[in-house]
Amino acid sequence: MERHPAFSDIALHTDDELAEALGAPIEERETIHVWPLSCVQRVLLGDGRTLVYKAQLPPTVEPEYYQAASSKLLPGHQDLGGLDASRSMTIEWIDAPLLADLELEPTELVEHGRRLVTQIGEIGGQLPTYLTIGDEQTWSDLVDEVLERHEKLLADGRFTLTNHESVRKVRAWAAGDAVLNALTATPQVIHGDLKADQVFITSDGYRVIDWQRPVLAPADVDLVLLLVDQGIDPREFIDPAIVGIFWFLRLHWAVEAQYTLFPDNRWRLFDEWSQEAITTILG
Repeated sequence: MERHPAFSDIALHTDDELAEALGAPIEERETIHVWPLSCVQRVLLGDGRTLVYKAQLPPTVEPEYYQAASSKLLPGHQDLGGLDASRSMTIEWIDAPLLADLELEPTELVEHGRRLVTQIGEIGGQLPTYLTIGDEQTWSDLVDEVLERHEKLLADGRFTLTNHESVRKVRAWAAGDAVLNALTATPQVIHGDLKADQVFITSDGYRVIDWQRPVLAPADVDLVLLLVDQGIDPREFIDPAIVGIFWFLRLHWAVEAQYTLFPDNRWRLFDEWSQEAITTILG
C-alpha cells in the first residue's frame, strides 16, 4: 500500500499489489484525475489490457453500486476491496467518443438525455444510494439538515456569500406545493452527477461512468445537470421545480463538503457553490 503524494488519506495499491490482483505486470500507470476524495489512473498491463484504476474515499457508494447493478450502461469492473478508508476498483477502459465530443444542438442533447434517463431508470438490482429524497418526509429531513448546517457555516464565517434571509426563503421554497408535487411524481435511482463527459457513445449504446453518488430522486434531475454542464438553460425543457431540486442537491453537496468532509478547510469554492445554488433556486 502507498499514499497519494498530495492527498495522503487516499490509499493506493502498489504496482506489485495491483499486478497480483489483476494477474498481469504493470507496464505503465498514469494519473488522469485527482481530488481530495479520489484518484483515477490509467493502467497499461503486460498482457495488453488497459484499465482505469480508481481509489476513492467515502461518501462514495460506487463499488457497491457496480456490484448491485445490472445494465449494459455500466462498463466492466473489478472490485479490489479496501485499503484503510479507501475503496479501490478497476473499470474497463472505453475507447469510444464522449457525448461531450459531439456538436449537438440543445434539442439534440435533450433527446440523448431523455434516452439516458429512461435507461438509467431501467437498471436492475437492489441499488445503493447516497441520498434518498423520493418522498416528502425524506425531503423535509434533508432540507432541515442542510439549512441548519448552512446557518452554522454562516454563523462561524465559513460561508460569507449568502445570508440568513436567503436561507429562510429557500426553506419556504422547499415546502411549496410545486416542489413537493414534482418530488414525488417520478422518483427513481438516478446517476446523481450525470455529465456529457461521463457518457460514452459506443457501437452498441451508451456507457456511463462515475456512479459515486446515486440518488433516489425525480428522474429528470439527471437531465438538468446534463444541460447545465453544457451551458444550456434547463428551464426551457424541464419543470422549474425539478430544476430547483437539482440546485438544492448542489447546495447539499456544498454544505456537506464544507461542514462534514473538509471542516478544517475554508475553501471559497464551497461558498461559491452555495451562493450559485441559492441564487438559482430563488431566481
